[in-house]
Amino acid sequence: MSAHATLPGRHRRSVEGAPGGTRTRGRGRAGWIVPLVLAVLYGFYAQNIERGGATITAGQAVLGVVSGVVFGVLCFLLWRYRGRLPREPRAVAFGSLAGLAVGWLYSLSGNSVLTVAVVSLIVGAGVACAAFYVFYTHE
Repeated sequence: MSAHATLPGRHRRSVEGAPGGTRTRGRGRAGWIVPLVLAVLYGFYAQNIERGGATITAGQAVLGVVSGVVFGVLCFLLWRYRGRLPREPRAVAFGSLAGLAVGWLYSLSGNSVLTVAVVSLIVGAGVACAAFYVFYTHE
């Protein structure tokens, strides 16, 4: 009766609360490796912008570590709980994270607050629109 709803070779992942299933999404290595790699790259890039070609100081190293840790924790939490959010708030969350991350890095380069805010809003809105499109067409 519902043969048209399932295609051969495509299986739905079970989600917590679904009949007969437990949560399988986000529990693998990608659930913490991807945010960890992104956090390390983000921290290195943040301290490199602040360094400006000179030798590294302790303050710049701390800035890189703190920036990487905060970004990594936010990425991990968003990746972990993305399945619990409806499509629209999930897209806004991804857009907000991208806008904040780019805005912080752009502010380290010494630009004005207004320029940083405009660039952050543009990047955040673009990522939110792209994420919503992906979520809407793939769900």
